[in-house]
Amino acid sequence: MKLFLDTNALIDLAARREPFASDVKKLCIASYFGDVQLWISTQSYADAYYVLGRSAPKSEVKGALAATLEFFLVVGTFAADLKPALESDWDDVEDYLIAHSARRADAQFFITRDKALAEKCPVPAMTAAEFLHYLEREKGLVYDEVPLPPSR
Repeated sequence: MKLFLDTNALIDLAARREPFASDVKKLCIASYFGDVQLWISTQSYADAYYVLGRSAPKSEVKGALAATLEFFLVVGTFAADLKPALESDWDDVEDYLIAHSARRADAQFFITRDKALAEKCPVPAMTAAEFLHYLEREKGLVYDEVPLPPSR
C-alpha cells in the first residue's frame, strides 16, 4: 500500500514532535515490514529544512532529515502541475504541488494533519493516527515501538 506523506509528517518525525512523531514512527515500522511504502516530495525536505533550521543547528536538521531517507521514497514535484496550481483556487501553491505529486505517484492515501489540505486533496487523506486505526480495523495490523533492555 502506497502512502504519500505531507511536510508536517516529516517535520513531526525529524523534530520529534509528540504525540504526532510516534504515529509517523509506527508508519516507518510498517514500511520496514513491507506493509506500506512511504513516499514524500523533495519539496517537503526543502520546506522542513527551512522550518526546522530556524530553531535548530543546520547540521542537526540535515542529520535528522537524512535519517528519514532510510524509510521514505522521494519523488519530485511535477512541472506540469505548476500552471494548474497557479490557476487553481488553492490558497497554498505548495500544498497543491505536493497533493498532486501524491496523485501522480499513485498513492492510495495522503497522510497529513492539515485539514484544509485533506479536504482538497485528490487522494484520500487522513492523519497518521487515523491511518493506523484503518490498518488495525481493515487489515488487523498493529504497530508499536518495543523498548529493548540495555545491552550488557
